[in-house]
Amino acid sequence: MIGRMRKGKESHSTAEQQRRSVPVNSLWPISLKDYMAHPLVDLDTPLEQLEYLAIDFETTGLNSNKDRILSIGMVEFTVDHIDIASSNEIFIDNGEHIKAETAQVNGLTPRALSTGVSPQEGMEYLIKNAKGKVILAHGSNIEKSFIEAFCQQYYQLIVFPAYFIDTINIEKRFSYLGKTGGHRSYQLSDMRRHYRLPDYLEHSAASDAFACAELFLAQYKKLKLASIKGMNLNKIRT
Repeated sequence: MIGRMRKGKESHSTAEQQRRSVPVNSLWPISLKDYMAHPLVDLDTPLEQLEYLAIDFETTGLNSNKDRILSIGMVEFTVDHIDIASSNEIFIDNGEHIKAETAQVNGLTPRALSTGVSPQEGMEYLIKNAKGKVILAHGSNIEKSFIEAFCQQYYQLIVFPAYFIDTINIEKRFSYLGKTGGHRSYQLSDMRRHYRLPDYLEHSAASDAFACAELFLAQYKKLKLASIKGMNLNKIRT
């Protein structure tokens, strides 16, 4: 099996140790070869020195073992600014898997996705842009599970070595309302209202990724994350 990692090992090592344990395979696409050959950022890196990639997936459901990705949204940013020019949404040609209930929510129809790229092309684009960055998502376990399910199916990788940050996890760990159970909802739109961020177009992968990046920057400033003693990537990753 290509690049197979032993089950059980992933829970006892960092993503960088996982990356080192898997030899680059000649059958992988260039984007994955480059990603796996590039060291991940050091866990001791302060948040202000990191580069981030906020992502969001629109999917047919939440089960990564049977549901499909319909679109991938992403935007690059640092704690100083969001690179608006990097904001992008990749539509995936998975129209035959669309469910009526999800189409009503996100507006993605078979016709809309008919000009999209293949799942492999979409994921390769994401992997290319994730190199050297920390991945941010709102409820990151969903995106992480879909990425890892894809990597298992196409590349025989048990895990995708990357460091993730979750804006929900940040709120629960570092805010007063999060620690005391004071929030009524952790939905992205509700969290943005809590931080007095403007309304935005929901259920678009590109706008959700951008909205998540904005939320993280608001949390970073309002929760004064940089001033917390010893704050670094290791303390905030999921």
